[in-house]
Amino acid sequence: MKKNIIKFYPTKESYDGVFDNPVPSKDLIPEWYKKQNRYTGGEKILSMDTGLYNTTIKACMPIFDLITAGYIIKTPADIHVSIAQDGLPNFSWAINEYICIESHGELQYDSFKIPKEFHQIGYKFINPWITQTPKGYSSIFVSPILRDDLPFQCLPAIVDTDNHPIPVNFPFFLRKDFEGIIPAGTPMIQIIPFKRESWGVKIKKYNPEFNKIWKKAERHMLNRYKDNFRVLKDWS
Repeated sequence: MKKNIIKFYPTKESYDGVFDNPVPSKDLIPEWYKKQNRYTGGEKILSMDTGLYNTTIKACMPIFDLITAGYIIKTPADIHVSIAQDGLPNFSWAINEYICIESHGELQYDSFKIPKEFHQIGYKFINPWITQTPKGYSSIFVSPILRDDLPFQCLPAIVDTDNHPIPVNFPFFLRKDFEGIIPAGTPMIQIIPFKRESWGVKIKKYNPEFNKIWKKAERHMLNRYKDNFRVLKDWS
């Protein structure tokens, strides 16, 4: 089957081969997920009460499919964060010709309630890559999913990347408890392409056929969703 291709172009010729290439999200699975046991307590146990095994979030394929969806753009350089006397962060980096971060005017988001664990001012990652998708496809840009280990949180957005000829930059908020270096190669943004289609909504009556389909899957104690309903996703 023919694959759709997402393309990433550096924003300047001088950036060719300088920054880490964007990669499939499956190449940067969070450490917490890798360490998570598949079964509570680390041992596979069948419950005589429920007829189910003691699986954890590690066995949840919808979570796995979301974590590994799309592609990741990484931070382009080491970014040093220090806290000034006014309590706000200062950012510095070593690449003189490249701007990693800019401030984001407060009036642009003055009605948005920033979570209290973040500095109450926004900043913006400057993206060294232009994203291009095939005609009819847009992209969701979102902070790397289920990555609470990151010291920042990007605001999500949808961009029609089949038409957009310039880089998408990423507004973000920085955690108050962070000071130090955000290393080059840190997952910065997750990009999930999708096909633009028209949708409508229709509310239907109860359909007993759904229950019958589920009952067939319910005969098995493990992997009911994975083995009966999940479709494999390819983000290579």
